[in-house]
Amino acid sequence: MKTLYYRGLLLLLVGVISTPALAQDSGNRSTEQRLERLERLVDSQGLADILIRLNSLEQEVRELRGQNEEQTHTIEQLKKRQRELYIDLDRRLLQIERGDAREQSGTPPAGSDGRSASTPKSVPRTGTGMTETPRPAAGGAREVPLSVNKTEQEAYKEAFNLLRELEYDKAIAAFGKFLQNYPDGRYAHIARYWLGEANYAQRNFRAAIGDYKSLIEHYPDSPKVAEAMLKIGYSYNQLQEYQAARDILEQLADDYAGTTEASQARNLLQKIRAKLSNG
Repeated sequence: MKTLYYRGLLLLLVGVISTPALAQDSGNRSTEQRLERLERLVDSQGLADILIRLNSLEQEVRELRGQNEEQTHTIEQLKKRQRELYIDLDRRLLQIERGDAREQSGTPPAGSDGRSASTPKSVPRTGTGMTETPRPAAGGAREVPLSVNKTEQEAYKEAFNLLRELEYDKAIAAFGKFLQNYPDGRYAHIARYWLGEANYAQRNFRAAIGDYKSLIEHYPDSPKVAEAMLKIGYSYNQLQEYQAARDILEQLADDYAGTTEASQARNLLQKIRAKLSNG
């Protein structure tokens, strides 16, 4: 079988190889002589080296295919994890929102003081593009409605489902439309946060900064204010606007001292200060 293979290969080579030397010999030598010559070439070290290289390339291709499959699996796991995080965070935000609604209606849950664990020591300062008006009574902070109609709830779920499926562009459009239709709705503050997250995931950093700032200005009591400030700092850093990033991160570290967000802000601040000192 192997012999037939080689002879077939040799015949094929006879048909396709047309070097000047062989062309010259073809007129004088018989087919058998040319086959003998090609057999010698097959047995030569040069062709053996080619076969070794081919085997090596096949091995590399198999390894690369395995690595690609492994990376694909890792990406799918990360997507699954991201979806789980979105669902879990949305569930907790809705629980907080419902708790706030009960508090406003005079029936706070037992054991709760009604304040977020990440409530800042002071309101955001100027210089970061955000309001310095005291909260929550003044400064244009919007009251969260106590009730929600079914249409608003369905619209919110529709937009969130797109985000959960990592359909970021569609989610951005859906949350934008939601905020146009329900700018003061019960889910408006959560939708504004998700809008920022979707833009941030798509690396639309300028748009994400606007979304996060809008959340902070309109809903200064939101439990996501510290994270929004952190994402603003990250976004400015990505845009290489280091001074703006440093301002918001320093404010975050000061106003939310002791939180995870403040710790992350300090880590990024060290890197930014190093860049500024070297620049």
